[in-house]
Amino acid sequence: MRKRIIAVAAITAVTVMNCGCSAKKNGSSKNKDIPEKPAEWVVEQRKVEDITPLEGEAQIYVKRDAENEDMLRLVQGVLADRVINNEYEALDLIAEYSQELGIVDAYSELKYKDIITYGDKMNYRFEQYCDDIKVKDSFVEITVDTYEGNKPEILNSTYTDLWGFDTKPVVSSSAAVKCAKDKYKTEKNTVPELMVISGPQLAWRVPVKNDKIAEVYISAVNGDIIAETEIVTQ
Repeated sequence: MRKRIIAVAAITAVTVMNCGCSAKKNGSSKNKDIPEKPAEWVVEQRKVEDITPLEGEAQIYVKRDAENEDMLRLVQGVLADRVINNEYEALDLIAEYSQELGIVDAYSELKYKDIITYGDKMNYRFEQYCDDIKVKDSFVEITVDTYEGNKPEILNSTYTDLWGFDTKPVVSSSAAVKCAKDKYKTEKNTVPELMVISGPQLAWRVPVKNDKIAEVYISAVNGDIIAETEIVTQ
């Protein structure tokens, strides 16, 4: 049996939207209609300056977004003076770093995915959603050290800033399947999934029947195929 590994092939077009996610202003393309981001959060905020180095380390490790220095991407150090025993406590801690991460509301934008365990480390992963629509490859993770009693020591983020993003599709799900059929075969009663992909772009993910392509992403704006997922065999 062939082992199949999925990898995104290419994005052929980019469409940037202007309003929607969290701003709740779907249907308008005028920047002036997008309200300002909230300046307050539901929980007290922590700062990177409050994080202390791990035992044996001289300083914390910090990485910020290359284009937006206000968005924290990775930090390694003692994140809080308490332990994390479940996903609820992990999300609470992420919420306390919302401002550093560029997140407006962690409780509505992040959904628990799973726990990844390796050695004495445990990752709590939360996937990003925009108006309940999954944002592909966007997540926030808290890593705890089980050897140290579940002490939180790594915060990792690929969170996408989607303030003002329009999540209302122009192209329907059935139309997206028809667009996919123009190039590929599909299973009967194929059900596409509306997602936000790199760009950011609003797209329908449509599984297809093909020896080389596993799925295609159809623009929810104009019906074009904007990305394809290749099947790589080993």
